[in-house]
Amino acid sequence: MSLDPSAPSGCPLESSPVPIYEVSSAERARLWADLRSRYGQIAPIRLEPDLTAWLLLGYEENLEVLRDWATYSRDTRRWNEIRDGRRKLGSGLRPTMAYRSSALYADGAEHARLIAPIADALAQVPEARVRRDITEIADHLIDAFCERGEADLVRDYTTPLPALLVNRLFGLGDVYGHALGHLSASLWASDGTVGAEAVARMRDYFVGLVQRKRVRPGDDLPSRMMAHEAALSDAEMADQLIVLAGAGHEPTANLLGNVLRALLADSRIGRDHASGGLLLDEVIDHVAWSEPPLQMLAARFPTRDVEIDGTLVAEGEPLIIGFAAAHADPRLGAGAVPAESALPPGHNSAHLMWGVGTHRCPAQSLALRIVRVGVERLLERLPGVRLAVPAEELRWREELFVRGLVSLPVRFPAVEAPPRSPAADEDDAEGGYAEVDGGEEPVDLLGRVLRWWRGVRAASTAE
Repeated sequence: MSLDPSAPSGCPLESSPVPIYEVSSAERARLWADLRSRYGQIAPIRLEPDLTAWLLLGYEENLEVLRDWATYSRDTRRWNEIRDGRRKLGSGLRPTMAYRSSALYADGAEHARLIAPIADALAQVPEARVRRDITEIADHLIDAFCERGEADLVRDYTTPLPALLVNRLFGLGDVYGHALGHLSASLWASDGTVGAEAVARMRDYFVGLVQRKRVRPGDDLPSRMMAHEAALSDAEMADQLIVLAGAGHEPTANLLGNVLRALLADSRIGRDHASGGLLLDEVIDHVAWSEPPLQMLAARFPTRDVEIDGTLVAEGEPLIIGFAAAHADPRLGAGAVPAESALPPGHNSAHLMWGVGTHRCPAQSLALRIVRVGVERLLERLPGVRLAVPAEELRWREELFVRGLVSLPVRFPAVEAPPRSPAADEDDAEGGYAEVDGGEEPVDLLGRVLRWWRGVRAASTAE
């Protein structure tokens, strides 16, 4: 897509916003360059036919907005469309532009109160336990396809792995993790109906989880969060858990898939990593720069009129964080690296993928552990793994905000799966907590979500 050269520069938001939802994933890199050439470091865009926003293109501009929460609020209630009554919260808004009583949408003291139970609960999880669980889940997933000699790593590995791990940290059986993974992926679907359904089911999952843990606390994240001095309400608990699951699953699944793609599609990177010339963390940082699992992040709202790169942004106009565009900012230059390195210059740990400041991702450490162990276990168990199609035939998902593969087909010498006990007992998935639609007992929303997911899975298999 090329931009209209006759469009006025420095235009206000509603003058000539570019409909970036019409741009295919294959054209996105060119889009960032075209927008930068025409508008500078901030450009007017349309995320949807009736949704305009500013996209931050420059690295320094993104960094400044992420750091300064006092000037650039995360609270969607400051959006001028909400403030002026043109939209209503909770009325057909995409999840990324919605509002919940969670740390994701709070600033200042309220953000500190809401994020503390998440951070403190995560800090109490022993690293050895997390690594053991990731390894066990990864091995069970690999066991399911290692004898076939082929797999789609997105479907069979990178998507379920983080969902199952997060779900275990929530104290639930693995079968619920498969349902959670399906819901998390559906939140980003281009089909608004699918996304809306996922939001409703996701809400049931977490409200049901809170209900269950209030009755039967255990050695898990929700129970630790409930015991925190912040004394979160049930509604606040559900919203914080949604944030934690969102941070721990979809971006992590995409990062894991994108790292595996780099190792399998670029023979030099794969060879240098295998020989010890490239550390896995160096490959992860390279992928975070070049193919960040989140291309964009919504949204920040100025608390006053501001000027960014010579463009006036009015109070309340949404600013979209542009990770992919910022990482391609030519002002960053080319950092010095050894000439023999397999990685392009300029790729270090200063990428913006985890955010900065008070809204820095609380699940960064957890996500990195999942990616590291996930890559290590796959390459160790399947040392001959290779792409099943030419690298140029791999397709990226079309969703605007995420950067992940549609599929990652591979082949490898088939190996026998070792005998193992089941990763989850589906017969005990209800945990003895029966659904009651009347009387004094609460409706088991978790069980309801599980039955819905099984129905969706059965219908998909039948097709």
